[in-house]
Amino acid sequence: MADKLVLVVEDTSSSRILVSGLVRGLGAHRVVSATDGKDALAKTIDKALVPDIVLCDWVMPNMDGLELLTRIKADHGSVKFIMMTVKTEAEAVIMARQHGVDGYVAKPFTRDSLMASLAKVLGVS
Repeated sequence: MADKLVLVVEDTSSSRILVSGLVRGLGAHRVVSATDGKDALAKTIDKALVPDIVLCDWVMPNMDGLELLTRIKADHGSVKFIMMTVKTEAEAVIMARQHGVDGYVAKPFTRDSLMASLAKVLGVS
């Protein structure tokens, strides 16, 4: 995880700080955050930032997580994408999978559930 560039996209400041801290605590040295989908997309285009992993809230202003997922995967298909959301109904999970999400973490989540999702997406046991 130390060599991976992680992009945390979360519109709630406290959640963004918390998730970024958790990811750093799991060993990521390169963590970049964005306030919403538009901000994240601007960072990937303007700064030529290509993350290895995106941890993204689904419901955000300006551009939601599904649109961001679609746009990032269109340009960078190898980017792993984990959706963090309160949407836990089966239809939402299926929709996210159909859009190419690699992992799914239901909010509120624990450090362990985030770690498990990251490990699964990265193929680490």
